[in-house]
Amino acid sequence: MKIPNNFDLRSLQVFVITADQGGMTQSAKVLRMTQSAVSQIIAGLEDAVGVKLFDRSVRPIVLTSAGRILLERGRHILRETKEAFRETRTLERRRLASLTIAMTDSMSAVLGSHLYETMNDVSSYWRFWSGLSPYHRDEFLSHNIDIIITSGDVMEDVAGLSRYKVIQEPYLLIFPKDYKGPRELTADNHTLPFLRISMRSAMGLRIERQLNRLRLKFPELAEFDRAPAHSLAVAKGLGWGITTPMCLLESPHLVEHLDVYPISRGSFSRHFDLISREDNLGDVPERIAKESRRILLKHCMPSLYPQVPWLEKAMKVNEDEAVAQVS
Repeated sequence: MKIPNNFDLRSLQVFVITADQGGMTQSAKVLRMTQSAVSQIIAGLEDAVGVKLFDRSVRPIVLTSAGRILLERGRHILRETKEAFRETRTLERRRLASLTIAMTDSMSAVLGSHLYETMNDVSSYWRFWSGLSPYHRDEFLSHNIDIIITSGDVMEDVAGLSRYKVIQEPYLLIFPKDYKGPRELTADNHTLPFLRISMRSAMGLRIERQLNRLRLKFPELAEFDRAPAHSLAVAKGLGWGITTPMCLLESPHLVEHLDVYPISRGSFSRHFDLISREDNLGDVPERIAKESRRILLKHCMPSLYPQVPWLEKAMKVNEDEAVAQVS
């Protein structure tokens, strides 16, 4: 049944108070309204429901049978409405029962423990899920995941989401330590093979698209679906590759065995966004996005700067981007 256009919670509230006060004169005083205004609201409500709610043939007026039913239901509706407003307004100050955050492997390895350490008061129970971004989509749509921090566009076709910028990072070239060949993104004169990141990942696909755009072709010899294995292969002198600062942070002990260079020709970058359901979890998603950004830029990335000093300037440029919401 369709709810009538002239049935609203304010009218219902006036009706309940009038019934509780035993008349319109008394309820007008409680509501700080005129008796005429109360009478008009009650008449409008009766018109909306299509029945008389008060028997006005007796004094003081009494509820009809329909009025008694609406009074019982109305009290419940008003209690639920007040509770909904209370919970909505205080959500950001309440401790969530549980919170499930999905991230890429590299982001989870770098950020997860730090985020829990600084924000554990947000939720009574935290779940950190890692893996390839495309596989998080179905779990998020099934409401098994509350928040995704992703570098891919796997959710861009889904409506009703909030998106917050977390960080942007450049793609880098990595070579074995003391590599003597060219240190640019070029197909010429490399004395070592190119080692790929698996194209099962959003990162691997992004790298391959950039190589195609630059018309660079490399023999397909080996690919790795985990950044630490990829970095280790390069550190062992098995080849060279393209990676990111976040991936280097997964295995920071390997950085001293690598030569890391910026991409001058054909430079590109990736951005991580935090995605949550719109109007859900209060201000928690925005707070987590801001804290994640702080942890990454102020705590995690600086550990790379002694070995890769030029990276500090590159990350400071990205730091200027404010955390923003995109509906």
